[in-house]
Amino acid sequence: VKAVVSTQSTGEANSVKPPTRAPGAYVPPSIRKGEPQDSQSRQRDENPTIRVSNLAEETSEKDLQDLFKPFGPVSRIYLAKDKNTGISKGFAYITYNRRESAESALQTLHRYRYGHLILQVEWAKPSGS
Repeated sequence: VKAVVSTQSTGEANSVKPPTRAPGAYVPPSIRKGEPQDSQSRQRDENPTIRVSNLAEETSEKDLQDLFKPFGPVSRIYLAKDKNTGISKGFAYITYNRRESAESALQTLHRYRYGHLILQVEWAKPSGS
């Protein structure tokens, strides 16, 4: 697909101008000029991530590491916690380096009895959806 750019009589290419923003307004990183794209968050979205829910309030990141590491190398664990109390909100995201590891963990641990609760494990939805 080719983009056609018309030129004005001055010979300069027309450019699409971003909307005018008030000074000090928030500009998302994806549209800031002169700054590198946030490849780390993009890479995080591309890695196989599973969502684990129905976790006990006492669950720690170490507990999750012990539970999910046997399936393969874990690159990231995010345990959602209440900002004020630090108590688990009952869900977490586990990101693996390999899709096969995540698939194995999902198949094995979905509806797995963990403590006094039954875990729910599913593929995480991509951020922004």
